[in-house]
Amino acid sequence: MNTFQLEIITPLKKYASFNAEFLTLNTHYGEITIYAHHQDMIANVEISPLILKRDNKISHFALSGGVLYCNNRENKVQLIVNAIESYDEIDIKKALEKKIEAEKLLINAKSIKEYNEAEIKLKKAINRISVKEKYQN
Repeated sequence: MNTFQLEIITPLKKYASFNAEFLTLNTHYGEITIYAHHQDMIANVEISPLILKRDNKISHFALSGGVLYCNNRENKVQLIVNAIESYDEIDIKKALEKKIEAEKLLINAKSIKEYNEAEIKLKKAINRISVKEKYQN
């Protein structure tokens, strides 16, 4: 199968760089799958799961939003995200605690800004929980 160069970058570091066969994630366009030589594209990445295949192995991650950039000529994809956690990195206990905290913040929000911030925290926690539970062996 054809591959493309994938770079995953966070504000803190270059998380990973390798050849991938495909990746699937949610953008503002909806769920998309990227293969080698994808058309040029820039898309907002939603808080969502990331599924990717490399070396005939499928891996699962939780994304906290960001930007996806596909460069057809270079056969390269850059995923610039606020945060990313692999299935193995997700601490389910911590994620459940963060979900409860976010729900309390949501209920007690006193402004639209506080409500929106709590809603984002809740989405991130639910996404982490979902990735961990959905892809258990």
